[in-house]
Amino acid sequence: MLKIIGGKYRSRIIATPSIETVPTKNIVREALFSAVSFDLDGNTLDLFAGSGAIGIEALSRGAKKSYFVDKSISSCKIIESNLKTLKEDNGIILNMDYMDALKKLNEENVSFSFIYIDPPYKEKSFYQSALDFISISSLLLNEGRVVLEYEGDLDLDYKGFKDIKKKRYGYSKLVLLRKEK
Repeated sequence: MLKIIGGKYRSRIIATPSIETVPTKNIVREALFSAVSFDLDGNTLDLFAGSGAIGIEALSRGAKKSYFVDKSISSCKIIESNLKTLKEDNGIILNMDYMDALKKLNEENVSFSFIYIDPPYKEKSFYQSALDFISISSLLLNEGRVVLEYEGDLDLDYKGFKDIKKKRYGYSKLVLLRKEK
């Protein structure tokens, strides 16, 4: 179980998937949403969503819609249950591979003010392939924000992005980016 930190669902508890996912720690979520609070005025994308905590937190803090992408059926069922418990209708769940979802959303001309990328930590290549696609697509609005969460080392090419900030919270690290115009 995980508690929503702020906004209209503050202190509400949501379910988390079994051992297959590692929810973002409270201190990291709090720091993340302090940093991106002005980027939540549009749609948000929670890539590799797990419990959906990031997208739900974004909805709680004023995002118009949150899109949740996860290829795990059990994670998508947890997200659906969490949204239903909160009586939240502005969540869209895509039970599919992340690249297929990015391509589908781009083809449908969906754009985001905030994109959160947190794949399973062993899948380091997912970060670069997602960033590469986002940088050449129309998914991210001008001045929109992309945030990566990871542990360990991560050597990425940030071509197409600016305003690169790196933050560390214990073992967890965040990289905050904006798309170049």
